[in-house]
Amino acid sequence: MLRIAHIISPVNAAAGTELARVQPVTFETMRRAKAAAVDVAEVGLFTAQLPEDRPAVPEGFVPTPDLARALPDVLPASKRRLPLLADVLQRLYEATDADILIYTNADIALMPGFYRMVAQYAAKGYDAFAINRRRISSRFNSVAQLDGMYAEAGEMHPGYDTLVFHRALFEKFQLGNVAVGLPCVDMAFLHNLIAFSKNFRLFTGKHLTFHIGMELVKTWGNSAESDFNKTEALAVVKKLYPHYNIANFPGANLPFFSRHYKWLMNPNFHYPTMLRLDRAQSSVPRRPRTKQPKEENKEPRFEKLVKKIDFGDEY
Repeated sequence: MLRIAHIISPVNAAAGTELARVQPVTFETMRRAKAAAVDVAEVGLFTAQLPEDRPAVPEGFVPTPDLARALPDVLPASKRRLPLLADVLQRLYEATDADILIYTNADIALMPGFYRMVAQYAAKGYDAFAINRRRISSRFNSVAQLDGMYAEAGEMHPGYDTLVFHRALFEKFQLGNVAVGLPCVDMAFLHNLIAFSKNFRLFTGKHLTFHIGMELVKTWGNSAESDFNKTEALAVVKKLYPHYNIANFPGANLPFFSRHYKWLMNPNFHYPTMLRLDRAQSSVPRRPRTKQPKEENKEPRFEKLVKKIDFGDEY
């Protein structure tokens, strides 16, 4: 049976804060998704925490040894004790010999079928993939409302906060000192998956994870902390360049102007690097683009009308 290990970094959040509200939802959805996958995968739930955050380790999770470093150890000007991504993933790698490793942020909740789909994607030969989350209304604020949360279709979010990879990739990773909880941590992580996997996939339209709150952009830290993380992430991208295969990048099989526009507009792709890589590997065959199957009985002339006469949800 496939073995999956999933790690998060919980925070001993003060009462009344956003994390204090959403973390219990995350924890409960992970436990439920694990229970829903017992016939297809053996799922282990782990935490990597700073010593002061150990009280936040939830029931049903295995705490790994407390993290020894935090952001101030690599950025002395910072007073925020944020974990370093490399340390979190190292804890997971050392704690388990599971085939598939997963990292998500502490505010990302799972749909019940999450681990079942991870198992299906792994069976298809995808050795690394990222899953975009859905955004749902911030009116939800407790585990008691989970059924309502599951029922929300929500809206897509472009961030990469659910990252899945085969354990064999980990020892190749070059993550620098990027910190969790700051911009660009997903850039560094995503580019490692793309660089070292053989068959990477990005899933942007799946309803497998969700986040409470509809915001697209939020302030994660002060400018010095954000600049530090961005500098670290860009250094990672530069180091990984020799390992890149353009065919493994999202959008590489799109028409020229389409792919370059998407890379230019997506902050997780350093456009000068993408332009250079696309030119240097112009002769590299691109992955065949799979087309969505044609929907039977779909009547385009009525699609707009259906949206116009929709009364919308009432809460």
